Amino acid sequence: MDSLLIAVAVGLAVWLLMRRAVYRRARRQMEMRRQPGAPGEDASPPEGPEGQKTMPRLGVPGTITRAQMAALRALDFEPMRQWSKEEAQLILDTVVYFRAVIFDETGDDNPPLEVQNRLLGFILTDEELRDSILEWSLNRTREEEEAERIVLPRDETYDRVADEIAELWEAGTGDE
Repeated sequence: MDSLLIAVAVGLAVWLLMRRAVYRRARRQMEMRRQPGAPGEDASPPEGPEGQKTMPRLGVPGTITRAQMAALRALDFEPMRQWSKEEAQLILDTVVYFRAVIFDETGDDNPPLEVQNRLLGFILTDEELRDSILEWSLNRTREEEEAERIVLPRDETYDRVADEIAELWEAGTGDE
């Protein structure tokens, strides 16, 4: 009976130590994500594979919802489970925004996937554009969200996205 109690006590102690180590490791990882770049580093977006700029992480990784995953798939984008719900929502809002600009500028309702991917990268790696679209999406009314066609404000963000679309369209029509 005494050996059973000792085994339970040792098991409980090991479990508590393991749990504490997991929490400590998770806390350390969160602190590393929150820290700005080390002194002497520039404030440019982090570099991804092959020197590509990437979007800074938002929210808690792994919190993307099933509805967001379905909406992304409906827009021809393959979601990743490690995205946060904030990242997924920003991507959805960005796609809605640039598709509206594409329709306004070209009349194309179903742009090529390559153009969409390049526009998504262009917008999400630019802090100013990303913040502007985030603000636009947060300020949309219910009527605007339910409208069949989106009417966008003709501001600097719209102009920059429209210019990028014009360049991509010219490059795309020159190849054909």
